Amino acid sequence: MLKQRVITAAIAIPLLFLFLWLNGWWLGGLVIVLALIGLYEYWKLLIGMERQQDLRWLIGGAAYIVLGFLAFFGVRQVGAMAWLLTVIWSTDTAAYEIGRRWGKHKLAPEISPHKTWEGAVAGLVVGSILGMIAALITTDAGWFAAFIVSLFISGVGQIGDLVESKVKRLAGVKDSGNLLPGHGGILDRFDSLLLASMFMFSWAGCSYKRPAYIE
Repeated sequence: MLKQRVITAAIAIPLLFLFLWLNGWWLGGLVIVLALIGLYEYWKLLIGMERQQDLRWLIGGAAYIVLGFLAFFGVRQVGAMAWLLTVIWSTDTAAYEIGRRWGKHKLAPEISPHKTWEGAVAGLVVGSILGMIAALITTDAGWFAAFIVSLFISGVGQIGDLVESKVKRLAGVKDSGNLLPGHGGILDRFDSLLLASMFMFSWAGCSYKRPAYIE
């Protein structure tokens, strides 16, 4: 499993940054494909929950996925994306490692039995600090804004992870799909990023001084 995860990541991450560098229709096409796959995976989860006829779940979930991927495309400058991905990936890694080694208090056992408060707090701390460093290197954001935004991205990303975990638990499955060996499906890899992308894009659009990376 670990070997599969490493191999998949070693292929997928450079490809993602290649499409970010190509930008334009290349990145747009990739995002459309990912969104369509995510919608298909969500449809299968709805079938597993026997809620495919429930318009609230159908429209709400589809809107969440589409808006999340649109926001991901909106935060498409390489520096900004490096900032976003640094926060999410470092948060996930710290939360997993600290939770696995020292976690004692369950965060949401009815949703994700392995997540702990210790891991969640560690993810917030590490994601905020590394995200701030990434932002200072790759964008012109000030250190305070970089830290606060990274803190919110980390927290929102963890909420997005829990949202998808809840849906999968209701559907009675471990992963949303099997497209990415060792990682599961597209929704499994973008669960944190969808909500975090919406937050980051909204912040960039509503901030008093429009950041240079969004020009």
